[in-house]
Amino acid sequence: MIGETVLQFETIRLRQKEIEVRALVALSKSKNHVVAFKATQKLKTFAYPEEIAEELEQEKIDDLL
Repeated sequence: MIGETVLQFETIRLRQKEIEVRALVALSKSKNHVVAFKATQKLKTFAYPEEIAEELEQEKIDDLL
């Protein structure tokens, strides 16, 4: 019972991410350059999560100095 609930939750979460990525891809093709840039930046966070984590870690280190 609990396993089914977890599976359903993960399936829904994955579907939501899929929809978000499709929307961002569509926005990245926008003629509005600001919208396209922001969408592309957000897509990069999905494609390269390690880089984003490293950047955030570096910002935290810089804030401490």
